[in-house]
Amino acid sequence: MKRFVLPAIVLALCCFPLSLHAQENSEAANTPLSPRDKDELQARIYMAKKQYPEAAQVYSKLAQENPKDAAYLNYLGIAQLQEGKTGDARKSFDRATKVDRRFSDAYNNLGATYYAEKEYKKAISQYQRSLSLKPDVASVYTNIGYAYFAEKQLPKAMQAFHQALTIDPHVFEESGRYGSILSYRSVADRGLFNFMLAKDFAQNGDAANCLVYLRRAHDEGYKDVGKARTDPAFVKVIADPSVKALLDEVAPLPTPPPPPPRS
Repeated sequence: MKRFVLPAIVLALCCFPLSLHAQENSEAANTPLSPRDKDELQARIYMAKKQYPEAAQVYSKLAQENPKDAAYLNYLGIAQLQEGKTGDARKSFDRATKVDRRFSDAYNNLGATYYAEKEYKKAISQYQRSLSLKPDVASVYTNIGYAYFAEKQLPKAMQAFHQALTIDPHVFEESGRYGSILSYRSVADRGLFNFMLAKDFAQNGDAANCLVYLRRAHDEGYKDVGKARTDPAFVKVIADPSVKALLDEVAPLPTPPPPPPRS
């Protein structure tokens, strides 16, 4: 079976330590792992190696043995979603929310299953539930922003991306903690997307990051980069020499016609 590459979403992994129930100190380090700890370790190894069917099997076993631990169902759903089993993943995430109704990560991931099937309104609803429980997670704001972007609700997308950047200015970096490079590659209109991010940085007076995303917008084929000269959102950075140089390079102003010859 072809493994499933997630579209413009970021899953919440709800990471637990190497040994979920052992204390991380010298005493715990010398304590033999319990069968449960061994299963957790094996499942994490499978996930790291992208052996998702094997990971799903172990997490399913852990979920059955520990029915009150929603984290195992969450991980089971992630493994299933990576396999392309969106329906099974949705059931696992839904079960996780039943076990723990305040499990914000599971609601985010439930939204991811709807996003994967382009049911953006349902995805947005689940992302909003996640944010109602944990309102300071930048990656969930990026998720809801991607959903609004897909729905062509650009003002709402912009608002969500702005909130994400307010929480974590590095959330859209390719080396960021949330796997945003995967999300970025999945955006349908990357040129417009990058121009929107450039605008947000410009409004905050951040010329350096504005420059990065203006360059990306141009490189992705966005034809209206030159509008930054007249867009009020760019007023704080338009005089920056680097921004001006970039605009002159990628969107030069038309050369005025020569004056008519004197008679």
